Amino acid sequence: MKRKLVLRCYVLLVFYMCVLSLRGAQIQRDSTIHDTDSSQSDFVSRMEVFFNESAQRSLRDLENDKAAIRQNQVMEEIKALSRQARSFLKKGFDTLELKTDLQQVIQWHYIVKEGVFENKGSYQTSRNLTTTSHILKALYTETSTYKRKIDSYQDRLSTYRLQIDSLSNERALFIFPRDSAELQQYVHKLKVLALEIAPITQQIHKSMNDIQLLQNDVNLELLNLETGLEEVLYYQQQLAGRSLSQEFPKLWEPNAFDRPFKEILSFSLVKAKLVFSYYLRGYWSRLFLLLIAISIVTVYIYSLRKDVKEEGKINISKSMILRRPLISGLLIGLSLGQFIFPSPPFLFSTIMLLSCAILMTLLLQGFTSPYWMAIWLSLLTLYIAIALDNMILQTSRPERWGLLFISLSGFLLGIYTLLHKSKHIELLEKWILYPIAIMAFMSFLSIFFNLFGRFNIAKVLTVSGVVNVIAAIIFLWVLRLVNEGLSYASSMYRKRERRLFYINYDRVGQRAPSFFYLVLILGWFVIVGRNFYEFKLLSEPIRDIFYARHTLGRFSFSLYTLLVFILIMLGATVLSKIVSFFASDTQSGSREGKDGRKFHLGSWILLIRIIIIVLGFLLAFAAVGIPLQQITLIIGALGLGIGFGLQTLVNNLVSGLIIAFEKPVNVDDLIDINGQSGRVKSIGFRSSVIAIPEGADLVIPNGDLLNSHVINWTMGGFKKRIHLPIAIRYGTDLDLTKAILTDLLSKHSEVLPVPAPWVLFGEVSAQSVHIELYFWVKTFKDTVQVKSAVIADIARLFDEQSILFAMPMQEIVLHKTTTEEK
Repeated sequence: MKRKLVLRCYVLLVFYMCVLSLRGAQIQRDSTIHDTDSSQSDFVSRMEVFFNESAQRSLRDLENDKAAIRQNQVMEEIKALSRQARSFLKKGFDTLELKTDLQQVIQWHYIVKEGVFENKGSYQTSRNLTTTSHILKALYTETSTYKRKIDSYQDRLSTYRLQIDSLSNERALFIFPRDSAELQQYVHKLKVLALEIAPITQQIHKSMNDIQLLQNDVNLELLNLETGLEEVLYYQQQLAGRSLSQEFPKLWEPNAFDRPFKEILSFSLVKAKLVFSYYLRGYWSRLFLLLIAISIVTVYIYSLRKDVKEEGKINISKSMILRRPLISGLLIGLSLGQFIFPSPPFLFSTIMLLSCAILMTLLLQGFTSPYWMAIWLSLLTLYIAIALDNMILQTSRPERWGLLFISLSGFLLGIYTLLHKSKHIELLEKWILYPIAIMAFMSFLSIFFNLFGRFNIAKVLTVSGVVNVIAAIIFLWVLRLVNEGLSYASSMYRKRERRLFYINYDRVGQRAPSFFYLVLILGWFVIVGRNFYEFKLLSEPIRDIFYARHTLGRFSFSLYTLLVFILIMLGATVLSKIVSFFASDTQSGSREGKDGRKFHLGSWILLIRIIIIVLGFLLAFAAVGIPLQQITLIIGALGLGIGFGLQTLVNNLVSGLIIAFEKPVNVDDLIDINGQSGRVKSIGFRSSVIAIPEGADLVIPNGDLLNSHVINWTMGGFKKRIHLPIAIRYGTDLDLTKAILTDLLSKHSEVLPVPAPWVLFGEVSAQSVHIELYFWVKTFKDTVQVKSAVIADIARLFDEQSILFAMPMQEIVLHKTTTEEK
């Protein structure tokens, strides 16, 4: 640009000089026509016009050059966006699959209407409304997922279209070159660009239209599902408000309309299958966690069984939890793990509870009397019958008669069990009688309500009564299993387990702590209460309190996220201690190498524990929703605290990391530190524990351990050289003494032949000859015993050879004085 401007100025200057020379010649030839001054003034005005026009042309050329640069940039940006849009469209959106899934949702929605919105009979039933509500919520969640996918895809398409349109309307594209050749070239570039992006823009437009149609269908289905949920909620509230009102004719009176039982059973099975499959799909991650928990419990019981078996003090065949560890682990895991599933459908709860009941039946064999085993099997049969009956979602006369039979059986079974007081002494848990009494009472009320046409409340009472006794018996026996396991653990892992789980096993006896019974009662209340709609009215406000968002500054949280935060941190801490516990055990923490020597996991455990704690810390903050910037602020605040008074703590923590990586000492190493010898028992975050020979544990901060002069005998191969000085009297045959000592050390079983022992004459004092013995022993811990044995053998051999040890002597000379000398 500058070069063109200079060239133009040079041309103008040459042109100006030519004009001046021509103008001078013209003045000389025509001086008589014009006056000299007037001619010069006219020339200046024309030159000003010429320069103004040249300046304007230069500005126009500059604008055209800038526009040309911007035009190239815009065209490249349009091409890049077109390539991105083409790639995005190639990945595509499977509208056909989504349409198929949406049609499946619509079809299931139509099926779900059966018995509630269509062919609903004379009256709604509580079970049908609850099942329908579960399915509608699942369908609504799935359709909402479809909507989010469609909206995201539509937004991406709209973004591409908006960006391409915005660049196409760039002002620089509408500035055309003045030169005809350049203009022709520019028009050709625009034509090529238009041909390149036209298919993409058309495809984007078509995809947006197709997605819009699908989006309308999804929004319509969401609206229908939302309306259905509102209607079901209205029916549930209406049914709860009239729970004691007569809904059907008395049992002995004929019905105005009876729907075929086969039709009722058909749509009941379809709904049960739908709600169960959707629930499994929605909570598969919790099922995975449940499997992990069951595996951990089972492995622990197996390890406890192995230790008890090796101890040999307990007869495993008489132990319920140790005789069948797999069944015990499954029973404990399933019984306690079912509470991690929120608002489960009845079929899911039935499968979980029935699985626990079957496992307990296998476990009770040989541990209960035939009478109570028969009672348990009768209760289990009753539970299976009422569970099958509760799967029927619409009322029919055959079902009412079947419910009457089940209620009557439950009432008679409960009364029969309660009246046989002579058998009550066989019960290990007297609490079982209370849920049996509740079942009998609820069954009696159910019979009365069913006879007089109050079917919904009658069915709820029978189901709740039978479920309550099954759940109570299972929980009580699970509590006994846990208590039995703790009792065995108290005898096997008293010290280690107390440090690990903070349980005082001295207080664990034949009866479980009261806290466990409180948890049992709460679990029983939840299991039984799920059958009542009132329980939902009570639990939902509590759930709203837990999930309600609270704001603190710019950070929002809920009680649920705080609870998750605490549980994750506790879980990471417990897992870290479990790793430390099993690794600190000599059998668990050591392995044998190819040469037969044992090596220990040692300080690697500290690294694993640190990784677990750090991951737990990050997961906990992610669960709460605290961004990384906030974590940085927290770390900064900690740094400020370190500067004011946590230097010692941080020094110990950093020293622990250095020990973990550098490994100057390891777990089970024999060391000397500051004149104190011992075995490294554990290396923690802040301090390490050293077991000293006196029987106590020396707790030393990691900073002091790292900064001290530590002698590591294990790192040197466990061998130790012993120096034993001996003093013998003058006149002893030195060659004979050396031969005796050399032969003794070479034949001693505890003295290593390599390196060979040395017998050296050290020094000669005023009263003795000093002999220095140097020999090696296999392990550091054998030093005192081997040294003692060698000294005893030397004393025996010296006595046999009449070799005397030097004794310290002092001569006193007495001079007798005479009287004359005085």
